[in-house]
Amino acid sequence: MTLGARPHAAMNIQEVKSEKGIIAWLVEDHTVEIVNIGFAFKGGTKQDPVGKEGMAKLMAGLFIEGAGHYDSGAFQVKLDHAGAEMSLDAQSDDIYGSMCMLSKKQDAAFGLLRLALNAPRFDQGPIDRVRAEIVSRIVGSERDPNAIAQRKWLRAIYGAHPCSRPGEGTKESLPGITPSDLRAFHQAIFARDGLHIAVVGDIDANTLRERLDQLFGDLPEQQTLVPVYDVAPKLGQLVEENYDLPQTSLTLAWPGVKPSAPDFYAAVLLNDILGGSYLTSRLYEEVRQKRGLAYHVSSELTLDSLLVTTETRSDCAAQTLSIVRDVVKQMAQRKWASRLPKPFQRYRMRRRICNGMPRRPIASMGRRSRHPRQTAEC
Repeated sequence: MTLGARPHAAMNIQEVKSEKGIIAWLVEDHTVEIVNIGFAFKGGTKQDPVGKEGMAKLMAGLFIEGAGHYDSGAFQVKLDHAGAEMSLDAQSDDIYGSMCMLSKKQDAAFGLLRLALNAPRFDQGPIDRVRAEIVSRIVGSERDPNAIAQRKWLRAIYGAHPCSRPGEGTKESLPGITPSDLRAFHQAIFARDGLHIAVVGDIDANTLRERLDQLFGDLPEQQTLVPVYDVAPKLGQLVEENYDLPQTSLTLAWPGVKPSAPDFYAAVLLNDILGGSYLTSRLYEEVRQKRGLAYHVSSELTLDSLLVTTETRSDCAAQTLSIVRDVVKQMAQRKWASRLPKPFQRYRMRRRICNGMPRRPIASMGRRSRHPRQTAEC
């Protein structure tokens, strides 16, 4: 008896354009009666006005807190009855939203999403509640050594640039944000020229074409974003936050490769070999397997840096730091060339990376852990 290989069907990605010119990528999948829509608007926490940091995060937190003629409670009851889930999240450069719904209840679900996108209420009661939740997290982070070190790190490498500002805001900035501020911020960000949409599930192109205009067709055509100048991280410095505790977190940064660079995807593969693949990476082999210095060590490409992070015992921090530097140096000098993956391994590596590509853009530096001390080098 011979078992043949399972046939592999290529994913069919359709470009769907509505009558009003709104474009979405669609992957039809009618095997399960579910529809997922994801969308992103340019402009994130970097658009927060000076003195009102936390605006984008607060607005995102209010996404399901009432829209149109439904207040917070009524809106969430309607959402439950529609069998749908929706969320909004503000990152540094973009605001991401999503909704998952049953295809047989998509009329009700898309109706609620349309209201949330076009007519958010920003009532004072939900604002106060969501703001209090954010402030509570901020107060808690003031006692978190890793969060303290992260703020110090961002100030050191970005200076006064918006990248250094806390995306969640501060205890001082959040109370000054008013409903009218939120409405103006929403009006500036939620517009069609900065919009990207992807849809997967039990919906066809003709139906989606109508839904796009229903959801996004009444938004303004142009965003009104505040220009944010490019900044290069200030490398070549050591940033320390010392605590008399047994664990140390290490973060190291080197110059990165922008996604628009011609050798970006080569850098993605190189990062996978260095520390992106975890169990098979060079860093894991040297730090964990050979020496047992850490449970976890990894690398990642951000928009402007190559980052390596790990945690170890405080008395092993200097040794671990030296090993990480040496591994990166050897890769830069091509001393690992004789140990590069074989052709079939490179094929599997490319497949794994490509399968993970349809996600959000490269993760930001906002990684958090619960360890007591952080030393950051750049």
